[in-house]
Amino acid sequence: MKPEANKFLLLSEATLCSLGLMAFSYFIHYKFPLRLFSFAALLLSAYIIARNLRSLPDLKKSFGESAHERITMIYLVTGAATGLSLSLFYRWHLDISLFPKSIHSFTFIAALIGCMEELVFRGYLQESVRSINGSFSIFFSTLSHTAYKCCLFLSPVIVTDIDIGFLALWTVGAGLIFGTIRHLTKSLLPSLTAHALFDILVYAEFVQAPWWVW
Repeated sequence: MKPEANKFLLLSEATLCSLGLMAFSYFIHYKFPLRLFSFAALLLSAYIIARNLRSLPDLKKSFGESAHERITMIYLVTGAATGLSLSLFYRWHLDISLFPKSIHSFTFIAALIGCMEELVFRGYLQESVRSINGSFSIFFSTLSHTAYKCCLFLSPVIVTDIDIGFLALWTVGAGLIFGTIRHLTKSLLPSLTAHALFDILVYAEFVQAPWWVW
C-alpha cells in the first residue's frame, strides 16, 4: 500500500473510532432501545482498536517505546508533577481546599477511568495518526477526547449545570499538555500517571460515582 493511501486509511479508522466514542457518550444515558445505539457505537470503536492492536509489538507501540529504567523514572516523575499541578489548579478554580481531606473507594475507580482514557486517546488514537504528523496527532487526540467528554454532557436527556465551555477549554488544555508529553517522551507512562493522579486528587472526596459514570 502506498504511504499516502496508508495514511488516509489510518486517519479514516481513527476518525471513525472517535465518532463511535462520541456516539457512545452521547447516547449512553438514553433509555432502551436508543441506548443500544450507544453500545453498538462502543463496539465499533473497540473493533477498530482491536483490529489494529493484534500483536505484542502493536501494543508496545501504543504504550510507547521501551526506555532505560532511569529514563522511565524521569517520565513518571514528570507525569506525577504534571498531574499534581493540574489538580491543584483545578481545585483552586473550584474554590475548594487544595488537597482532599478524605479519600473514598470511588477514587481508585476514577483513576482507572482516567487510565483507560489515556490508553484510548493518547495511546491508540494519537499513536495511530503520528505517522501523518506529530503536531497533528497531538491535536487530533486532544480534540477527540474533548468531543467525547462534551458529548456526555450535551445529551438532551441530561439536565446539568456543568459549564460546557469551561469543560471543553479545560479538557483541551490538559489534553495538549498530556499529548505533548506523550509525543516528546515517546511513552504513555507520563500522561497516564498525570491523568490518574489528577483524577485521584479531584475525585478523592466523592463517596460514590457521579451520574456521568454510567
